Amino acid sequence: MKAIIFDLETTGVDRSHDYIIQFAALKIETDNDSIIDSKNIYIKPEGNYSISLGAYFKHKITPKFLEDKPTLRDVGPEIVEFFNDDSAIITYNGNSFDIPFLKIELNKIGLDIDFINKKVYDVFLEEKERNSNTLEETYKRYKKKTMEESGLTAHDAFSDIKATYTVYKAHLKTGEYKEDSILTEDSTIKLMNFEGNIVPCFNIGKYKTISLEYVSNIDKGYLQWCISDKCNFLQSTKEYIKKYLK
Repeated sequence: MKAIIFDLETTGVDRSHDYIIQFAALKIETDNDSIIDSKNIYIKPEGNYSISLGAYFKHKITPKFLEDKPTLRDVGPEIVEFFNDDSAIITYNGNSFDIPFLKIELNKIGLDIDFINKKVYDVFLEEKERNSNTLEETYKRYKKKTMEESGLTAHDAFSDIKATYTVYKAHLKTGEYKEDSILTEDSTIKLMNFEGNIVPCFNIGKYKTISLEYVSNIDKGYLQWCISDKCNFLQSTKEYIKKYLK
């Protein structure tokens, strides 16, 4: 299987106000672990921006370091092209963070990646189900040494993708890997247990954890708001919600 492992570092965790400042990715042939291609791009946000203290303490990237780096508008086409094949996607917590963050940032500059029709494997979700630990702790458990002892730096995107792939390969040795279902690329809607059935449910908002079908029966006005111009959901998410208004 051919797979892309990618990770982002950002100015913060708010997708509506923060920016991508590092994009790292490996394209790997998983049958023999050979690296087909790689990217490690630092990105300077356009306009005025700041890096939150929480983000800085994790990745140590500063605005000064980014002064001479390209913008996402400069490198966006290169990033989109990297995903332009049938590679599966492997991330660490990417379903909730990296995929929607990258999708939204690219959409702002008129670019897009279709993650819905790709095979997606989230190492974080798999590990959480098995052991519930951070990437650093998970890596140490499987490699018997820390990321730093292996020459990697935690919360550096390029190091994190290498660690993510290491854990992914370790998982394959201990059991079958479950492919993750992405219903909407901004993680607004996810499959959840609702009244004993695993169905599409809202992951945010006043109807969080409630199924779309149930909301369509009790509050169609909310769904109509979700697909209106007043709501900042991705257009693909709005198209998904429209199915429940028919």
